Amino acid sequence: MFRTLYIRIVFYYLAAVLIGVIIAWAAAIFIFQDSSEHYTEKELTRKGQQLIQLYSQTKPEDKQAFLESAAQLSAVRLKVTAPDSKEIQLFNWPDEDNFCDCDISVQIQWELDEGIYQIELAQAASSESSGLAEIGLILVIVLLVGGIVILFFARRLVTPIQIVTAAAKQLATGDFKVSLPENQRDEMGTLSKAINHMAAELGQLDRERQEFVANVSHEFQSPLTLIKGFSAMLLEGSLIESERLRSLRIIMQESERLSRLSDNLLRLASLESESYVIAPVNFDLAEQIRRTILTFEPLWSEKQLEVEMKGVRTIVYADEELLNQVWINLMSNAIKFTPSGGKIVVNLQSDLDDKETVISFYDNGLPITVEDEERIFSRFFKADRARDRTMEGSGLGLSIVQKIIDIHQGSIHISSEEGDGKAFVVKIPIMSAAV
Repeated sequence: MFRTLYIRIVFYYLAAVLIGVIIAWAAAIFIFQDSSEHYTEKELTRKGQQLIQLYSQTKPEDKQAFLESAAQLSAVRLKVTAPDSKEIQLFNWPDEDNFCDCDISVQIQWELDEGIYQIELAQAASSESSGLAEIGLILVIVLLVGGIVILFFARRLVTPIQIVTAAAKQLATGDFKVSLPENQRDEMGTLSKAINHMAAELGQLDRERQEFVANVSHEFQSPLTLIKGFSAMLLEGSLIESERLRSLRIIMQESERLSRLSDNLLRLASLESESYVIAPVNFDLAEQIRRTILTFEPLWSEKQLEVEMKGVRTIVYADEELLNQVWINLMSNAIKFTPSGGKIVVNLQSDLDDKETVISFYDNGLPITVEDEERIFSRFFKADRARDRTMEGSGLGLSIVQKIIDIHQGSIHISSEEGDGKAFVVKIPIMSAAV
């Protein structure tokens, strides 16, 4: 019916006040009418008695003049009936035909020497108001003043909503540079803070999305460029045998790189989907990590690394395949960033009080800067690329690791050692130790 909230608020207020006025008016009539009539009767009786008493005290010579003056001063109408002749005399009466438009009157007896007079007293027109007219006037004033006030405050209520609506439309267009005033301490202030926070999160998400697309494009473009270039050289047929074999090896390596990148993207997308369901089983975590270390033996032996593992048999209830992917990624990173002749230490400890197990992968390679620690688990992020551009990797491994740990309700963080070295520390709940 109403297209704007402003008009709706004003209409609802006026309707509520009007209904309240009608109900209050009806209630006033119902409650005060009887009490008003009773009060009027008592007041008329009191004035009649005072008139009789005053006449007895003063003994005026002109009775009619006295009654006329007393009736006017008391603001009442008098109707006096003689005892024998039944003569009726009217004082302060509207006319002489015994007509009175008054609803309330009282009769009292007046004893004089010539007999008993009947006096009827009625309320004069000038004093017939029972207060309801005044109440009605007050209610009308309340309605008018309230309407003016609500017009002012309704605008103040609607203006913040209009600002929030404009901000929402701005967000809908993809413009996340929204900044609403947060100086209000009511619900609108809370809503403004929530929208500002949402705009900041959406802006960050949009930047990450753009960065993700750019990184994916870059990661795919580099091997595709190499594959395209060496394929063109092979098609020319001008390469000698050794160059041809080298070109084929590079094409194969870059193809495998693309395959791994695609697998990691699919795995990360699968882990981030809400429908992903883990398959937990009971298994020995220490034995799983030991097998992972032995799998990488050719790599760490080639770099002459000292690899040590500390830990005892620890039974956990988790997804064995997913956790195996965690240890593979962490061990691969440790070997990759540890200099030749360096050291890798894998330590496994169980805290039965906290019902969790702690696994750390330490290497004495270059530590990670504080700035990089904040983004090390972001997709496609590679710490210190400028230090060694020959390092292979898509920057998805640690993102996958963090997602798997999150699925198991655990945590992972980086512990920097004094001097050189760093450790990736993983905490996962044991959940069940039954075998």
